[in-house]
Amino acid sequence: MHHLVRPGFTLTLALALPSALIAAQTSPAVGGRGVAIADAPIPRPAGTACIATLYSDVAFDDHGDATSRAAKPREWTYTPPAQCAGPWSKVVLEADFSVTAGRQYDRTVSLWLKGVNLFYGTTQEPSAKVSPHWHVERDVTDYAGLFHDGGHGQTILNNWIDATRAGVIHGSAQLVFYPATADSNAALPADLAIGLVGDNNGHPVDVQNGNETLSRTLTLPRNVERVALDLIAQSQAVDEQWYMCIDDADMQPTREFSLGPPNAGDPLEQCPGGNFREVAVSIDGQPAGHAPVYPWTYTGGVDPNLWRPTTDIQTLNFTPYRVNLTPFAALLDDGKPHTVAVRVLDAHDFFSLAANLLVWRDQQRDVLTGKLTQNTLATQQTDPPPQVQRHFKHGTGGTLQGEVDTLQKSHYIITGELQTSHGKIVTRVEQHADFDNRQSFDHPSKDTYSQRIAMHTQVTDDVRTTTDAGTTQHTHHLEYPLLIDIRKQVHANGDFTADITLQQGYLSKRQRTENGHVSFWSTLDNHLVSHSNTDFNAGGTGITGSRGQHGQQSYRFSDSLGSCYAQQVETRDQAVVAVESGHGCPNQANHLDGHSQL
Repeated sequence: MHHLVRPGFTLTLALALPSALIAAQTSPAVGGRGVAIADAPIPRPAGTACIATLYSDVAFDDHGDATSRAAKPREWTYTPPAQCAGPWSKVVLEADFSVTAGRQYDRTVSLWLKGVNLFYGTTQEPSAKVSPHWHVERDVTDYAGLFHDGGHGQTILNNWIDATRAGVIHGSAQLVFYPATADSNAALPADLAIGLVGDNNGHPVDVQNGNETLSRTLTLPRNVERVALDLIAQSQAVDEQWYMCIDDADMQPTREFSLGPPNAGDPLEQCPGGNFREVAVSIDGQPAGHAPVYPWTYTGGVDPNLWRPTTDIQTLNFTPYRVNLTPFAALLDDGKPHTVAVRVLDAHDFFSLAANLLVWRDQQRDVLTGKLTQNTLATQQTDPPPQVQRHFKHGTGGTLQGEVDTLQKSHYIITGELQTSHGKIVTRVEQHADFDNRQSFDHPSKDTYSQRIAMHTQVTDDVRTTTDAGTTQHTHHLEYPLLIDIRKQVHANGDFTADITLQQGYLSKRQRTENGHVSFWSTLDNHLVSHSNTDFNAGGTGITGSRGQHGQQSYRFSDSLGSCYAQQVETRDQAVVAVESGHGCPNQANHLDGHSQL
């Protein structure tokens, strides 16, 4: 039975507050032991903002099996802000969470309106004496068309209370609207936002392997001019740390390097199926695009002590990946039903998926015609396996040295043309992707095991739109570097100590050129390093002690609009020891232009 948030919790307020007061995300404080991250807040336009409260201080405290996935959604009703009807220059979703001190798993949380996903992330694990709270923001301006009319919403947070894990999670959420002004032009959001889950409630969809899909069959209006798919693929259970998995053929010689047995829910399970994961999108079975999977590590992942108080990158607030499907607009404009599907290549128990279709229409013409002129992805081998290279050297006394490298490169071009009210438009989408996961193993003596995982994903999406006026080119380059060093020392009783260092990054570079001239650029560089020295019991099913925690996150954003944001947070022994803001920016101060997009 669903829990209903009473109508009294649904408020719509129009407040004359400057944007600086609306943004609640603040810099971490030295000495703090709660959540401390360096991420920038969403840039806000100047002027008066209106707030639509979705729900306030709702408890996620169902009692039952702590591992159950039968979450009871908290339902709420969205009502548009009457005094701020639009058009809007920007719309921001804000949410706040807290968890009581004690023991509790990290939990997945997602927020849905009319079946459309607006937010997806996980929660921070508490500790015996620390009750963390945190604030997240999402720029949902492209979804503004969804907010003109009221509707049903729900938040799914799979938190369960039992005798061992009694941490209660509370949450609040609101939409913040910034009206268009002379200085902040009205945004051009999608005309339609459609959740692929296919109902008016919305929920993540689990896929157990590379063949299962999240899909929806729908008939779109016949004047679709642009179309994109925002998607999230969250690894779960055995696949949670998929980047540490290994090819089936290499399971046996590397088994003792694991920090835990090969079962879901352990600190670090040894998992089969290899370590390449990628999202594949199709329309009516025809390949339509690929998306990389970001290697998120949740606050119970690998070693929870690594993530107190600074979580791994995006752990609390996942960034969706956008796949441009505009070359298929002519196909979708034929007035017939079409099936859009998403799956995760090489998934192995399991992934949770969320995806939204965004549609922009030609308001001056009822029917558009055209054709798909090129799709090299459709002519390539279906789901080509990655290249796996391995070498093991066995020595006397059971010593071992080895390497297992997993490599995958891909490239495709998809082109389509469309006759619109403003002339012929040719859209060309090109993607280059390069994935490598290099694992090395060293067992020099009876009780010592060292493992190093160096993974790097690079993707460049290049979208060229050609009209009678010329060519506009949008290039987005992404890099996901990940480096994990583990040294495992086994003690006489079977317990072991693991010295763990994890480094991770998220690099995003965007550039727009018009007829060969650069008209916009932005760079976001977010990277983190964290270390701990932790004691595990025999078998790796529990942690008995930890020391030497030290971490540092550095976040830097700049763009051609004049925005510059730099912040660095350093932690030691699970407390903030240093915060640096504005270094390298003009006047050594952070500044975000309201038109900037992170």
